[in-house]
Amino acid sequence: MNKFVRSAALVLGISLLVTSCSKETEAVDASPTLSQTQPPEILWPFTQLPGPADAAEKPVLAIKIENDPSVRPQYGLDMADIVFEELVEGGMTRFISVYQSEIPDEAGPVRSGRHVDASIVSTFADYFVFSGAARPTLNFFAEKIPGSVVSFNEGAPGMHRTDYHPKPHNLFIYPRDVIDSGKAEVSKTDGFFVKPTTQTSLAGTAINKIAVMFSKASKPNWTWDDASKLWLRDDGKKPHMAISGKQLSATSLVVIRATETDAGYKGSTGGYVPRTVVTGSGSGYLIIGDTMTEITWTKADDVSQMKLTDAAGNTLHPAPGKTWVEIVTTSGDVTFTPKVAPSASATP
Repeated sequence: MNKFVRSAALVLGISLLVTSCSKETEAVDASPTLSQTQPPEILWPFTQLPGPADAAEKPVLAIKIENDPSVRPQYGLDMADIVFEELVEGGMTRFISVYQSEIPDEAGPVRSGRHVDASIVSTFADYFVFSGAARPTLNFFAEKIPGSVVSFNEGAPGMHRTDYHPKPHNLFIYPRDVIDSGKAEVSKTDGFFVKPTTQTSLAGTAINKIAVMFSKASKPNWTWDDASKLWLRDDGKKPHMAISGKQLSATSLVVIRATETDAGYKGSTGGYVPRTVVTGSGSGYLIIGDTMTEITWTKADDVSQMKLTDAAGNTLHPAPGKTWVEIVTTSGDVTFTPKVAPSASATP
């Protein structure tokens, strides 16, 4: 073989080697590396559980539901993403039941609005359903609730009278009819509570019972069920059930201590109607699992989210799952029963 042939063969061999290495390098570079990250999981805004790609854009429906003992078990309460319990006149409480990830076939009884509702629904709702209100309250709603929130009073789509209870306790709603009305321009929501940018370990007191006193007439309890890892609600005498047959429960509880003022008019019971104030700031408690942590809450205005912080200033948030918010005024109280650790067995 002459020099030219040997040189040509050498060049060809090098060329093939370079090409082979180049392809091998390209294959390696195209493979996944540890530095590549997965896209963030889509979560429902209120429950923080996995949801569809458009979870944050799904319509949010807030319904005012009665809590008189005569109307229990209520319809739809167990399917709410988050429930707010508030004090009304006569020492009674009512609920704002919020639906997004699950929509019940029927909900109720639907009852009238109160001033405090504006500071809650204005933060996230597309629809707010209630069955009337006193003129001062309606004026307050008109001033405080943004126009983007469609408020439905009596005559709302899907609102109907039933034979479940006597009037005025027999007004119910088909929630899907409200949503299907398409009256609201549904906007993106991030829930009621500010979400932390980093996870913070929850430090607090282990408890197994919460006694909430709104008044002498309203004293709900929550008992920790270690088997289901849920808080179970009772009315002080018996389990508080939903019409589905399920006991009302929550993964997390938020207790807000709020000030109480006179709303400026009297209710049907003859007593003054309290106005609970949940803007500004105050103290409270966040209960996740069997751990209670003292918090400070802040809410700049009616439309702002509420921020929960611990003593160190860390932002906290309820755990994934359903949340109940107990808004306890200065006339009420809340007590916790510590969880007693099992005693160590005696050494033989």
